[in-house]
Amino acid sequence: MKKVIYLLISAVIIMTGCSKKDDKKVNPQDEAIKVKVEKVSVKEIDQIYEFATTVDAAVKNFITSAGGTRIEKIWVEVGQKVSKGQKLVTMENTNLATANAQLDNMKLEVSRMEALFQSGGISKQQLDQLKTQYDVAKRNIDNLERNISLTSPISGVITMRNFDNGDVAGAQPILQVMQISPVKLKFNINESFYTKVKLGMNVKAKVEVFEEEEFGGRISLIAPTIDPLTRTFMVEAQFTNSNQKLRPGMFGRVELNLGKAMKVIVPDRAIIKQSGTNNKYVFIEKDGVVEYRKVELGRRMGDTYELLNGVSDGENVVVTGQTRLLDGKKVVVVK
Repeated sequence: MKKVIYLLISAVIIMTGCSKKDDKKVNPQDEAIKVKVEKVSVKEIDQIYEFATTVDAAVKNFITSAGGTRIEKIWVEVGQKVSKGQKLVTMENTNLATANAQLDNMKLEVSRMEALFQSGGISKQQLDQLKTQYDVAKRNIDNLERNISLTSPISGVITMRNFDNGDVAGAQPILQVMQISPVKLKFNINESFYTKVKLGMNVKAKVEVFEEEEFGGRISLIAPTIDPLTRTFMVEAQFTNSNQKLRPGMFGRVELNLGKAMKVIVPDRAIIKQSGTNNKYVFIEKDGVVEYRKVELGRRMGDTYELLNGVSDGENVVVTGQTRLLDGKKVVVVK
């Protein structure tokens, strides 16, 4: 009997020992993850910003005539280049012919009245009244001539035509001519940059049509007021566009350098993009533990990013091994 009791006690001791050994097994969740880190630093970099824009003509002119006048001949077509002073449209001249005939008669009457005045047949007041009527009629003819032969006020390109030969000109302009050398690009900038933007500053622009081709211009106008709804102000940059590649209506982006500033630079390998959102994160390593931290990115520069906030100078960011990490996870830094 004593032998049986002894065997039972021995079995219990063995099972207890095994249980203790099992308790000492490491939980996989507590294992430290091997990661690589890089220490971020602050550097002085150019503050370059991009703004969406649309190409616009430097000058736009609508070619119109007095309402109700018939168009005799349009001398240009859409897309045609024209020079300043070039004849674009000839209007019907029936009214002009009648007015010229009346003016000729009035001129003869003035000559006859001048002779009568010299002989004392009429007073000077009567002669002056007739001369005034003659001057008014002459100015009326000058106005008719301007409305009959319509010329271009600028050198540019015909961009719109609303009528054909023989049509009666209505409220719409007959033609539109645009000056596209130079062109201007307008864009809105946050009010926080108002003191940094100066007239004459260099700007660069790219348009989607020409992909990576760059165009250079200068700031030619800064709005004197801030839009209270958007908290932005309008800036206009002028581009010489001597090759006329930039055309009104093209969508593009303007790049503006607003000086230098000290910014934290982080490797692009450290950035984690949260699926389904625009949020960006990094893992910060300190004393063998990582912290999941949201960051705001600035400009990309090769294989690095400018950080607007989220990481301080000298902190370690994880650059490999992030896929297995969680906030507060233990890590082992490897070379």
